[in-house]
Amino acid sequence: MDKNSLLILLVGANPLPNYLAAWALRPSKIALAYTKETAVAKDRLKTELKKVLGAAVGFVDPDPFVEDATCATTVQRVVRDILDSNKGSGDASTEFWLNYTGGTKVMAVHARTEFSARFPDRLDLASYLDEGEKGQQPRLRFDDGNSTELAEYDRIPLSLETILRLHGISHTPRTAKKPAPTKEDAEEILGKVLSNLPLARNLHCERKRLQDFTNPKKAVHVPFNSKRYGLTLSQPQFPTEALLNSLSDARSRKSWYEQWCKFIGGEWLEEWLGEQIRHLALDPKPMITVGVNARRETQLNARRETQLEIDVAVVRGHRSYFISCTTDTTKAICKSKLFEIAVRSRHLGGDLARAALVCLADDTIVEALQADIDDVWGATNTTCVFGLSDITTWSTCGGKQPNLSSLQTWMES
Repeated sequence: MDKNSLLILLVGANPLPNYLAAWALRPSKIALAYTKETAVAKDRLKTELKKVLGAAVGFVDPDPFVEDATCATTVQRVVRDILDSNKGSGDASTEFWLNYTGGTKVMAVHARTEFSARFPDRLDLASYLDEGEKGQQPRLRFDDGNSTELAEYDRIPLSLETILRLHGISHTPRTAKKPAPTKEDAEEILGKVLSNLPLARNLHCERKRLQDFTNPKKAVHVPFNSKRYGLTLSQPQFPTEALLNSLSDARSRKSWYEQWCKFIGGEWLEEWLGEQIRHLALDPKPMITVGVNARRETQLNARRETQLEIDVAVVRGHRSYFISCTTDTTKAICKSKLFEIAVRSRHLGGDLARAALVCLADDTIVEALQADIDDVWGATNTTCVFGLSDITTWSTCGGKQPNLSSLQTWMES
């Protein structure tokens, strides 16, 4: 963009497309047109844009307010006021751009109408974010018929933390409390589960049994014994008196104990999957987070929080991938988790996001689940279901070479 350029953005409920458009176009000034419903989203967006664009960009002050997003004349008047109030002077006249990806449909249509009336011969000044279809990458499409893929712009500084902050969500990454489970422990459990599927359910039951002991010291006399399940783990049994005494305080002991309970109960699959994604030769290199424990304050009551968990989250460039993992094999439980991650993924990343369920269900259930989500969603970024056959193919069990092609294909979609 020219050094005197102003980009008009229509702020929507999901400000991520606005964030991506602003980064790609790099104006010298931004006008964030918002409504009562998107006031909070607008403030979050401005905060993140200031972080990423720094002093190179300014903002129209005050932010343009659309009092009635369903009224054509109101929307047109707001756009007209932005154009009239920021003309510049002399040789330093401002070049205006409009990206109408966000906002309501009424806002997009009538902002575009007013803008084109002012600049009828400059269709290249208006754009929207096309989130892409199968075989087509996301791009900025300009109204003169040209387009530029997002990947062609400078690498977008997008992280999981940025996506969550745009939605007012904070999260605490999963941290290892030593002595922590290892990736070899996850491989060990996977190998035994693939040869004895009921083991996964038995380990889940062990987790429930152990978590009934709110004080880990009370579980010392009935610990988890890995040999009972034919497993060889870095901690043959837990908790033990010696291990608990090596930890500094009651809080540390409880945290360490809960870590191992959750690991044997199913988090081993999440950790193992994270390792498989790290093995993929992906460009740009993915940022992988295993175990997202997030919280968001409600707008109605700042003291109330809603909680969400994502088992594995991956961010690559402009794309985000959200994965739910379960060691369950039943259609009912798997379907519940499938639809939950589909909704959560779309809420956080819009159509640019990808979602998947990784489970231990057989091919028949996997096919049924995929058909269910395809029928309901009907979108180009339909959630993908991976089951027992896929996990077996991805694994090294039996000394074979893993085949991660289906996982890589999805990660590159």
